[in-house]
Amino acid sequence: MKELTKLLLCISIFYSISLNAQLLNPFVKNYSINDYSADNQNWGIDINEDGIVFVANNKGLLTYNGQKWNLFQLPNKTIVRSVLSANNKIFTGSYEEFGYWESDTFGKYTYTSLIPLISEKYEFKNEDIWQIIRFNNSFVFRSYSTIYIYNGKTVEIIKDSDNILDILDFDGKLLANSLLKGLLVLSNGKFQPHPLSKSYKSIENIVYDKGQLFIKDKEEGIVIIASETGVKTVVSEALNNVLEQSILNKVSFISNTKLLLGTIKKGVIIYQIKEKKIEIIDRESGLQNNTVLGQKIKDEFIWLSLDNGISRIPLENFVGFYKDFSGTVGAVYDLAYFNNTLYLASNTGLYRFIDNELELVENTEGHIWNLHTYDNNLFCASNSGIKIYTDKKQVYSESKMGGVYKIQPIPNTKNMYLQGTYIGLSLLKKLDENKWESKVFNNISFSIDNIEFESDSIVWLTHPYKGVYRAKLNKNLEIENIKSFGENINFKEYKTKIYKIADKILFYNSKKWFEFSNEKTKIIPFEPFQHLINKDFIRQDDNGGYWFIDENKVLLYLDENLREINSLNSTQIKERLITGFEKVIVYNDSTKLLNLNDGFAQFNSKILRKSQKRFASPSIELLYTDETTYDITEGKIEIPFKEAGNLTIEVYSKNKYENTIRYKIKGKINYERNARNGKIELQNLSYGTYTLFLYNTGSIAENDEKFIKIVVLRPWYLTYWMFLVYLLFVVLIFLVTRKIGKRKILNEQSKIHKELIENTQKRIDTLEKDKLKNEVENKKKILVTITESIIKKNEIIIILKNELTRLAKTFPDQLISKKLLKVANESINNNKDWEVFEGSFNDLHADFLKKIVNEFPKLTSKNLKLCAYIKTGHTSKDIAPLLGISVRGVEIQRYRLRKKINLSKEQSIFDFLINF
Repeated sequence: MKELTKLLLCISIFYSISLNAQLLNPFVKNYSINDYSADNQNWGIDINEDGIVFVANNKGLLTYNGQKWNLFQLPNKTIVRSVLSANNKIFTGSYEEFGYWESDTFGKYTYTSLIPLISEKYEFKNEDIWQIIRFNNSFVFRSYSTIYIYNGKTVEIIKDSDNILDILDFDGKLLANSLLKGLLVLSNGKFQPHPLSKSYKSIENIVYDKGQLFIKDKEEGIVIIASETGVKTVVSEALNNVLEQSILNKVSFISNTKLLLGTIKKGVIIYQIKEKKIEIIDRESGLQNNTVLGQKIKDEFIWLSLDNGISRIPLENFVGFYKDFSGTVGAVYDLAYFNNTLYLASNTGLYRFIDNELELVENTEGHIWNLHTYDNNLFCASNSGIKIYTDKKQVYSESKMGGVYKIQPIPNTKNMYLQGTYIGLSLLKKLDENKWESKVFNNISFSIDNIEFESDSIVWLTHPYKGVYRAKLNKNLEIENIKSFGENINFKEYKTKIYKIADKILFYNSKKWFEFSNEKTKIIPFEPFQHLINKDFIRQDDNGGYWFIDENKVLLYLDENLREINSLNSTQIKERLITGFEKVIVYNDSTKLLNLNDGFAQFNSKILRKSQKRFASPSIELLYTDETTYDITEGKIEIPFKEAGNLTIEVYSKNKYENTIRYKIKGKINYERNARNGKIELQNLSYGTYTLFLYNTGSIAENDEKFIKIVVLRPWYLTYWMFLVYLLFVVLIFLVTRKIGKRKILNEQSKIHKELIENTQKRIDTLEKDKLKNEVENKKKILVTITESIIKKNEIIIILKNELTRLAKTFPDQLISKKLLKVANESINNNKDWEVFEGSFNDLHADFLKKIVNEFPKLTSKNLKLCAYIKTGHTSKDIAPLLGISVRGVEIQRYRLRKKINLSKEQSIFDFLINF
């Protein structure tokens, strides 16, 4: 085979070529224990109608919905040896145990054992259940020693079934392959020899599907018998030889003309019955383990449960891989088809495929950055300069300007190019058939790693680290008017990529898209690409479509209206891409190539598009918070506010695996993002209603959105009842405040009134007190005046009396003298003076005389008069005239008074009486 294109299309056959490389290995998705978090051994596998994968694992039952693995263990935590999905149940067999699992509304599988249905007289004898099949309306469980048939209500035990290797439903009859008795058929509850046992006495493997019976006999080899016609088909000797060495373990019919053979030593073999072609997929092809313990064909995929891990292989292989196992080629930075030959530009040199062999192009050792094909020439931009090839011959090489990053033809010129080099920019032009020359632009002395023309005369240049420049190429092919845009505020990262897309110069920086506005002469966001944030451009197809790569390294194909219609999401590709140098090389409408760090990948975009057929909208498997898991059967979920701080939603798409699920949330917050590993995490949601929309990216069903309403309930303190309480509380506060205010006003008024009364009373009391004081003073004055008047009167009378007494001896008329003395004595002892005094005294000292009489009843009238006179502050000298006696007489009276009122010598009679 001379042409590489023919070589690349031979996907079904894999041979070793030079450099220990394997050409176009199939796409294999491997799941290791790091992915599913269980044990390495997986004994069986089955898939239900929704595409949920069930695996019999050493640790229990594994489930996989395309986004997330779960492990469910048996009550006794034994190894699960077999699994079958049917009737919304998952039947499993284990050591001395078999039964079924059912899923609840929360996605949790619970186990029901069928052992209690077995007769108590029967005991397991160290049995493992290795196989489960559906037979009519029953389920058959097989150990090596016994067959158990469960009809939905009871379990029947089939005796005489020792050493059974396989069981199968053969046109409504239960067949069993016994190591000792050959092929048996169940009849009337007992196994009887089947007619085929006469022809095939040592059957090792037997399978019936799609109207064909597959038999592998130790002596006869492999034969395929059509059940309707009885026609026998013998497989190739090559397949028998391969199986002899690899040990056949599992057999499945992919179709009427294709077999899937799982082996112990050589992975899986795909055998085309009519063409007798063999395709081996093993460790060298990308399978993680060569021992196949179980296999299942579902829709577009082959699923394998292995001795170490689980693998998935597409039936229609749209991706093939070339891998350099030796490491000689290194990382491939670019590929190009030139003259029906594929060239690889790597970090070790330039390579070509010729006659199925990979060879290094002479004198190209070193790092090759880019390959370009212009005007029947192959341009090789390398670390050592530019190299140009015509056919297989090098016609030009230039290394004086150092390494070359990029070659770009100048618009509307012939055989003229700009070169971005390590030290600047240069002009490359063809002089004649095999003669070229280069010219350096002296006014650009910095590295240029990309070149794009805005027009015939305006060119954009990028520095690997220092931003972008806009310059003019004049008629003389000179660079002028260089302007830097490296300090643009939109460019947050040091590296800016430039592309010419649909005749526009676009910039990609900080995972965002920008354009140059001629009107504003500045760089602004490019609105048509705003939904392509985090998606870098790779190339534009001739049919107008666009290839992008997102932040998760998923390759995306968008149509001319920028709608995503295709995607390539391959772990084997993601792990091998050269970040920042991803390229899609187009061979034709369907065949594309991708450069990888150890080779390249080829994929068929038409088959890939077919595999991206319409499939169901994403489904919600679980919705839970840190405290509660919610029932998702309803289209509306109500969540307490206290739980809305961390809400997790686990989603998947039925019959789809590792696909990108996108979601939009609308409500008080609005944004659109991709689910991560099948999980959507919403945090710190405020109360209110949110609508969550789900859809699959890259699917025809992208607009077929599914949504669910999530209602975050108001916090208790913001509920309508609480608002009513708040209203009542406000009203109550208002009423209480009003009442308190009113009471306060009343109290103030009362206080003011009281103060007014008190002040008035005080004023009255003061006035009365002043009045009383004045009255007392007046009464004192009156009393003093009266007393002084009496004293003076009596003093005068006493003087007159004494004078009359002296003159009486000499007075001629003794009678007149006696009358005068009598009048004088009567005037002194006149009670009228006392009555006047007593009246004034009682006004000033009310009830004093009564009180002292009551206290001291032995007091005489003279004693009372003496008390009154002493209380009013009169001295003995003053009192003497009042009583009409001498001062000595007054002292005697005072002495007697003291005795009557029991005063000691130390006590003052005045103090006693003044305080009485």
